[in-house]
Amino acid sequence: MLGRTLSMVLLATVAAGATAGDSTASVLNDWACQPSTAHPRPVVLVHGRGGTVDDFGPLVTSLGAAGYCVYGTNYGQVDGQGQYGVDHLRYSAAQLEVFLRQVRAETGATHVDLVGHSAGTGVIANLLLARGGDAYVHRAISFAGLHHPYAHAGVPGFLDNDLYLPNLIATARLVDPDITAQQVITAALAVYAAVGGSLASVDVETATSNFASDLFDPVYWAMLHGGLSETSTTYIKLAAAGRSLRVDDASPSVCYTNIVGVADLLTGPSAGFQDPAPNVDNFLLPTASDHAQILADPIAMTRALAALATTCPYAGAGDSGDPDDLADDGDGVPDDGDADGVPDSGGGGVAVGGCSASGLPASVVFGVLIAVSVMLLARRRRREVAADTVDGRLGRGALVREPIAPGKYLWRRARASRGDDSTIGLDRFEPRELDTPS
Repeated sequence: MLGRTLSMVLLATVAAGATAGDSTASVLNDWACQPSTAHPRPVVLVHGRGGTVDDFGPLVTSLGAAGYCVYGTNYGQVDGQGQYGVDHLRYSAAQLEVFLRQVRAETGATHVDLVGHSAGTGVIANLLLARGGDAYVHRAISFAGLHHPYAHAGVPGFLDNDLYLPNLIATARLVDPDITAQQVITAALAVYAAVGGSLASVDVETATSNFASDLFDPVYWAMLHGGLSETSTTYIKLAAAGRSLRVDDASPSVCYTNIVGVADLLTGPSAGFQDPAPNVDNFLLPTASDHAQILADPIAMTRALAALATTCPYAGAGDSGDPDDLADDGDGVPDDGDADGVPDSGGGGVAVGGCSASGLPASVVFGVLIAVSVMLLARRRRREVAADTVDGRLGRGALVREPIAPGKYLWRRARASRGDDSTIGLDRFEPRELDTPS
């Protein structure tokens, strides 16, 4: 039955692709569209960093041909200017929340289905896990999404590796509590590239955005997931090894479909897949589509349309009307029922769980090199900030030196608030003795 459903959806997708050149304006954000009995939930598209809803052109065409009401908004500008999708994830999620309220009000639908690409998945995750969006979101589909904070990058001769940047930032803050996520990311990527790592230019752009300060900040992810997915000493590992620790990365009342491509140089399974659960479908796309092309990949679109056509049995988990009594026992653990009629294997894809912590010795060497480099950066920055004064007044976050012995100083941190949201609660520290900077 599943095979027949996928075949029918694939034929519909190919047929819709034949008219992909037509304008999608009549389909996207048609506020006169009313959800049907066959498709009772509006589909809302969430673009990635630096993108727009126009990136979903072929998918919009396919959804419209299938009879869905389709909506999307551009979000995440900083101060209303520049690229979209580059602001803090929590700010972008707040904007998405407002838009979803409008969609539900206009269509009369109680629930919506979300489709995210790349960083848009991070926005969806914040909405569902931190803002209560799982109360009205039925299904979340991710194309090359970022569920976890890994920088996917290849090293020639050492297969495929992931940088786990939250631990780099946590380590650097042991030396300089005020160092920003952007500074650590930039340093780590520079070191990684210097030793032969292959990194796309998008990584450099991402490192300088507000988006990065959430994406790779250990405080952000610990709060969102209830913990981090790697031990504190893990900085780099083989992407094929998966994540080491389980976290709360999914709402039990939402069905998830995660599509990651084997040819994607930016998002690998470690970042794009969630921990195995009955309501999670992780699908490894075997085609040559890259990070952007995945949105127009026929197999990926077929997988997404098949998921949208299936009712999630876990929606409303814990409610009195829950059909399969999911989590009604109060333990928050999904039952053993089928997630959504779309198994993790099949359709030419490969199911990847990811609970192993193995890796090549080369990964350990690279990890230590990067960690040491980042710590040296933090130490140098700490010394530079110590001399940060303007017209005799302390700069924000500056350190004050008080001589206590020849060659010894007592360092005190200025109590000024940073005010730029790049760090969280980093202005409360005890003074300590340090050697004279060289």
